[in-house]
Amino acid sequence: MCEAEAVSLQACLSVVGALECVVRRCVGPDGGSVLFTKDTGEILNTRHGQRILTSLHLDHPMARMVLECVCAHDRITADGSKSFILLLAALLRGIRDSANSRHKASWSPATNRKLANQLLAFCWKELDDIIAHDVVPYASFLFGFGGYRLEGGVLPALVGGYIAGRVATGQAEILTPLLCEFYKKVSHEQDSTTVEPITFLHSNFPQLYAKVSGLPTGCSQVVKGLVLACDWSVWREAEGPVKALVICESLDKPLVAIGDSMSISFQQDWLLWSESAMKQKLARLLCLQVSVVLSSVKQPECVLEWARLHGVSVLECCDSEQLDLLCELNATETLSMQPMLRVTTLTFYSRLQLGGCRYAHLGVFPNGSIHIHTLVLCAPAPGPLEQNVCVSQGVFTMLQHLCLSVLRMREQSNDTVSISDSHQYQIERDSDSLTHNQPHMSTTLLDQSQSSSLDQSRGPIKDLWAGILKAGGVLPVGGAFEVLLHHSLLHCGNHGDLESRSLLAKAILSVPRSLHSHRPRYFLQQQAQLMSKLQLLKQGHKLSELRLLCVGTILHTRTPLHRTLTASTEDSEEEDM
Repeated sequence: MCEAEAVSLQACLSVVGALECVVRRCVGPDGGSVLFTKDTGEILNTRHGQRILTSLHLDHPMARMVLECVCAHDRITADGSKSFILLLAALLRGIRDSANSRHKASWSPATNRKLANQLLAFCWKELDDIIAHDVVPYASFLFGFGGYRLEGGVLPALVGGYIAGRVATGQAEILTPLLCEFYKKVSHEQDSTTVEPITFLHSNFPQLYAKVSGLPTGCSQVVKGLVLACDWSVWREAEGPVKALVICESLDKPLVAIGDSMSISFQQDWLLWSESAMKQKLARLLCLQVSVVLSSVKQPECVLEWARLHGVSVLECCDSEQLDLLCELNATETLSMQPMLRVTTLTFYSRLQLGGCRYAHLGVFPNGSIHIHTLVLCAPAPGPLEQNVCVSQGVFTMLQHLCLSVLRMREQSNDTVSISDSHQYQIERDSDSLTHNQPHMSTTLLDQSQSSSLDQSRGPIKDLWAGILKAGGVLPVGGAFEVLLHHSLLHCGNHGDLESRSLLAKAILSVPRSLHSHRPRYFLQQQAQLMSKLQLLKQGHKLSELRLLCVGTILHTRTPLHRTLTASTEDSEEEDM
């Protein structure tokens, strides 16, 4: 059994190590790319971690299981695929080295499994508290508005840091401002105070972009309205708001439902009846003054001929999900006839020439804080184009996950504020009336960073991205988070066992080491500078805590002194009387 355990761990390490060798060369903005040649002759050149791993032909069951875990993680966060592999490999090596370093007398066959279960329990129970209390507070001070100069704003820094590790430098310089412009235009060109625009973009991104192959990436742009990847079958130009008919089935669909029966004597009677029913439908459409017909299927020739005679534009083979989004955002009226017809209003409609293809361009009315725009992504070949689409969609998945995480932290801090306020109210009730006129102090002193975050959580968010930065929810790329977490794991003696903390602290540095593998001296310099700032911050925090404690003690000793002085004054007055 001892050999089985050792072989099992070694096999896992061999498989994960092979995956690590593939993704290590692509980590960070200075990393390289991986060139894949498919069986069809198509070439894929990418540095996106999830696309690299899913493009590999993996036969080993352990490798396929690791890939499933990476994909499950990527579906939630759209980030961290390469870091997942690096951390897993480092942890497996740490478990092996820790087991081998023990004395043979104390080593048992289940040592490796025990270390793994011990580490898993530590991550489930203690890791969140360590990050919340030992990493986030110092991150908010070191990299907030007071301690970190951020050029260009929080959103470009977030988007740029995400894109830099997935596409080439030239593509990143184009896509970063483009995606920021896309978000700002959808949220009406102002800093939003809610996550509604991010949630909308994350949920409906497949309907809000158009792909154009054969043009350079620099031709990508943001277009107002909705762009559909099809050309008009019948085109009549019109101005101003127009009524549009949205239909998902053919207009010549029989009026008899499935399962019903209808008796027709001759074929000629059936043709006359069908033609009469179609004329009634088209006449009703004329009464509605419909100028545009949007259909997700091909319509019969008689409908197109009717549209040409009456000046109605027809757009066929539209994406049904885009039509549903259009009806969801605009005020829509559903007609009581078969097939189901929906009438909505467009601000405009036109033709749009992108590269060698024509597209349909529809104007949509604003819906609250959402203003519909379409992201037009261009690339010289289909491979880079799919890569741009994947990265752009991942940006909004990452922002959605980040915003929800920070808002969840905000709700938890609001609960902490309510508990703290009730405790402080009880202390004030026990104090004398003179102390109520003094600045509010409490003997149960909070951490300076915690009190700052609690003060921020009392009021509404004025700027979503500024609130995320102040809360310590984001850090600059380059290994700052890993270094802070490494330091916290080694110096938090009240969380978990020492062996698990040391094992995870050693493994966590594998990510910044791989990030700066081409210049290790720079990594050591950055780590030393960050540690020196952290030590200065902790020393300043201890001095301020001692001063606040001294002031709080003095204020609370004023009450018995005041009572003693008052009693002596009353005694002297009684003696005088």
